[in-house]
Amino acid sequence: MIEAQHQETAGSHAEPLVTAVICTYKRANLVTRAIRSVLNQTYKNIEIIVVDDASPDNTDEVIAGLSDQRIRYIRHAQNKGPSAARNTGIRAANGSYVAFLDDDDEWKSDKIERQLQFFEKAPVDAVLCASFVNDKRTRPFSRKSVRLEDLKRGNVFAPGSGLIVRASVLKNVWFDESIGHGEDWDALISIASGYRIGYLDEPLYNVNDASHERITNAARNMPISALEARMKVLAKHREFFGSYWFKYHSAHTFLSYFQHREMKGKHLLYAVQRYGAVAVGAVLLAKVRKKLIHAA
Repeated sequence: MIEAQHQETAGSHAEPLVTAVICTYKRANLVTRAIRSVLNQTYKNIEIIVVDDASPDNTDEVIAGLSDQRIRYIRHAQNKGPSAARNTGIRAANGSYVAFLDDDDEWKSDKIERQLQFFEKAPVDAVLCASFVNDKRTRPFSRKSVRLEDLKRGNVFAPGSGLIVRASVLKNVWFDESIGHGEDWDALISIASGYRIGYLDEPLYNVNDASHERITNAARNMPISALEARMKVLAKHREFFGSYWFKYHSAHTFLSYFQHREMKGKHLLYAVQRYGAVAVGAVLLAKVRKKLIHAA
């Protein structure tokens, strides 16, 4: 285990300590790249907490081979899921700010510097930023703040690697360990319910949407029962979403990767019966629009 305790410069508020939390599971071949993207930040007062969620591979050996003293490695004795891993990282954090990075993504070198500058200019408690997906720019979000109304419409902010939060906020808002999918959406709703979230429309990290094992890739072949189990975040916030958005997001989750599924007619009929033709039609229309935008 690599341990290091960093403290903020005495008497200085110009360079607060930032804790980067990287949760990993079975990604020994990818996590080093994520870690190096943190080590290469232009902002240097950073500690890195790698939370290994009981990986069966040689992740422990890979982390031990990294000599930088800013890295701390924590291993769960058993697999607990991404929310528990993030909470472990939060509890271990020493920084005034906590930033999250998925183990298969990478930060641009000035990500933390640019987000801290946003904190200095605006009275916010958390900052999200734009991203690249496989080096392609994601769709812009025009406002400088993320409101609850935005989160009601969906979660397009990918906070797994783009979110930085004041540590004091995370003492009141934890990741819900009962939610296995959509835990980041749930956390954003909780933060936005009592705090201010800023948005920096600059692509400051890259999402690695490749063929390696990912939650989104696994959804392609899930049976109906498994897909419905992914909707806990919607059930938790059903009153917040209201009837229309609850049905829309439920249908959207159920019809994810629809083009890759066998027995499409069966899935489509079930979705209409369960969530209504209006919600299903809106989801399919959104998929067509997205495809047209990508083709443009």
